[in-house]
Amino acid sequence: MNVTVQQAADALREAGDFLILTHKRPDGDTTGCAGALCRGLRALGKTAFVLPNPDLTPRYGWLLEPLAAPEGFVPGYVVSTDVADTNMLPAGAEGYAGKVDLVIDHHRSNPGFGRLNLVRPEAGGCCEVIYDILAALGVALTPELAEPLYVGVSTDTGCFKFSNTTVHTHEVAAACLATGLDCGELNRRLFEVKRWQRFQMERIMVETMEFYHDGCIAVAQLRRADLDRVGATTDDLDSISGLPRQVEGVQAGLTLTENKDGSVRLSVRSTKEVDASSVCRKLGGGGHLRAGGASFPAGVGMEEAKRRALAATEEAYRESGL
Repeated sequence: MNVTVQQAADALREAGDFLILTHKRPDGDTTGCAGALCRGLRALGKTAFVLPNPDLTPRYGWLLEPLAAPEGFVPGYVVSTDVADTNMLPAGAEGYAGKVDLVIDHHRSNPGFGRLNLVRPEAGGCCEVIYDILAALGVALTPELAEPLYVGVSTDTGCFKFSNTTVHTHEVAAACLATGLDCGELNRRLFEVKRWQRFQMERIMVETMEFYHDGCIAVAQLRRADLDRVGATTDDLDSISGLPRQVEGVQAGLTLTENKDGSVRLSVRSTKEVDASSVCRKLGGGGHLRAGGASFPAGVGMEEAKRRALAATEEAYRESGL
């Protein structure tokens, strides 16, 4: 059942023993959501934990590490934050696929897999929805809550540069700053400081980038051999998929990344001419209007993945009349 912010807040107020789920390859929004919601529920005197995510890395791990559910914890109420579908639940969370009490999300492709579903595609980041829920619950915004909320809204909007940035995005950010949050240092940490290995991967992407559809489609490939050679980690690849879209004239930037097990995943970043989520849905994934992702089945190598990704993008172009 679809619910409003107030209905979601009422459901949380009546429940207890919360377990909060994040998604595979957690980014700033899912970790920010979980961190803020967990702290907010605790401020109400509730017992709340975040399910440990094996994909969590140091880049965002500091937001959740103090909130990890202890072994053997039996939840009374399960909430997913920024999880587009059950196939995005990380290892260890699969058993909750049919047991989510409340889905809080902003992905257009979310099928509503919870008992209650609050999905707001117009939100720039899912943390905007969390902010509204906490306000409806009467939770005071403190610096401890502001930090994860700001991380979520800023990272999912590209530090407020992407087209999904709204008036409400800035209102949430302003409320966070009003608590005394040092956004300058946080922005530098999130958006400016890069390891040398990240620069090396950007160089490889630029040198090997290919262009199609009269230069409107750019394809970058991150091969496992290159990642291992330069010593790049998952954190080094955070938001790197936005690079192809920065080339003048590119409307759809496709980034193919080879995982350690040889499988390939796709990230799509687009301009107003292309629906990124439409491209990814054709490949079994999903996402937002300007950002989406999909994973290819085992056995599909980089070249075949590129062929399928290009075919899906070309089909999306035909559907849009371009």
